[in-house]
Amino acid sequence: MLNSIWHAILDNFRPITVWLVDLMIYYVISESNGYGEPWTQYSTVQLLGMFVLLYGTAVYNAPNAGSIKLRGEWFSFCVDLSNEYEEIELTEEEAEGGRG
Repeated sequence: MLNSIWHAILDNFRPITVWLVDLMIYYVISESNGYGEPWTQYSTVQLLGMFVLLYGTAVYNAPNAGSIKLRGEWFSFCVDLSNEYEEIELTEEEAEGGRG
C-alpha cells in the first residue's frame, strides 16, 4: 500500500507518461498517419515544466520518505531547511514514543 506522498509523486508521472507515449506513437508507430504528437519548438519548455512539477512535488512533501530535503545543496538552490526537518522528525519521534 502506497502512502499519500508516493501517491502524489506518482500522480505527476501520468502527464509525463501520456506525453512520452504520444511521442512514441508519432515517431515509432504511425508517423505517416498523423497520430500522436511530434516534437515541436515548444516541447523543451513542456519537458522543463514537467521536471519543475516533479521537483516541486518532491520538495513540497519533504521531509517524508521519497521527498527531496532542502539542505543547502546546489539542487535545492542553496535553501537550507535542516533545522525545520530536525524539529519535524523530533516531534514525530516524540509522538510515536507517546503511543507505545
